[in-house]
Amino acid sequence: MENKSHALIAGVFTIVLAIAVVLAAVWLNQDTQARVNYELVTTGSVAGLNPQAAVKYRGMEVGKVENIVFDSKQSGQIIVKIGVLPNTPMTSATFAELGLQGLTGLAFIQLNADDKESATAKPLAVNARLRIRPSLFDRVSDSGELMINKANAAIDRVSVMLGDENQKALTGTLKSFDRAAGRIDSLVEELTPTAKGLPTVVKTIDKTVAGAGNTLKSADVLIADLGKVANNLNSRLDAIERITKSIEKVSADVGDSAKALSSTVSNTAQDARFDTLSSDLSRTSRSLEAAVEKLADEPSSVVFGAAPARPGPGESGFAPPAAPTPIDATK
Repeated sequence: MENKSHALIAGVFTIVLAIAVVLAAVWLNQDTQARVNYELVTTGSVAGLNPQAAVKYRGMEVGKVENIVFDSKQSGQIIVKIGVLPNTPMTSATFAELGLQGLTGLAFIQLNADDKESATAKPLAVNARLRIRPSLFDRVSDSGELMINKANAAIDRVSVMLGDENQKALTGTLKSFDRAAGRIDSLVEELTPTAKGLPTVVKTIDKTVAGAGNTLKSADVLIADLGKVANNLNSRLDAIERITKSIEKVSADVGDSAKALSSTVSNTAQDARFDTLSSDLSRTSRSLEAAVEKLADEPSSVVFGAAPARPGPGESGFAPPAAPTPIDATK
């Protein structure tokens, strides 16, 4: 009987010790930090998110998920209740996303702030609601169907493009390209000798261009010389014109003087000396008039000299005048 009582006492002690250990573990794991509650709402999926999941603000853990329930006021909407530390900067610019923890498939709440709205953001009240934005995985999943539809449309277009008729047309085009390539090869073979001769032609052209340059330089020098000659001729012609005008003036003066002398001589005819002077002045006047007429006919003789006279009979170069054409008396 005594052995049974000892066994009973040992069993009771073991049970009490186990309960004490469990209670101590629960008490030690109890979270005593004060948290501020907020509600996150979404109409999307919250797969992998469980109560007690971590809540992080830009990667730093600031709280936990307290509960996940359906919204009784709006069908299809899910409310995720979270508690975060009081010093967490929760403002109207804050938004939430679902994040995945590696390959485990477990999700957590990722809080962040929109930099565009941070300047005008206001602090959030307790139990305020924030909308959960679709994560990158959700956006890819939503656009996956659209991408598949576009891929199917592209495949259909490729199938139409590679149809039997298009394949025949493509084959014909390739054959045309092949023939054109053959023609180009033959043309290249024909042009090869011409291409080899091009350096010689280029050298000849260079020499021709150099000769033309020298010719142009010579022509420039000749033009300059001709300009000088033209200027000299102009100056000499001007001198001839001035001489001609002077001679005409002298001739007019001599004529006037001769007339005056003639009238004087007629009035004094009794003096024989005036007869001789009058005849000399008349001859001088006629010589000057002949010289003026010749200079007027050939003004260039002042520059180039008088033209040689025609050779007379018996002189070298004499040519008798042609006989006159006889007149036909029958006409």
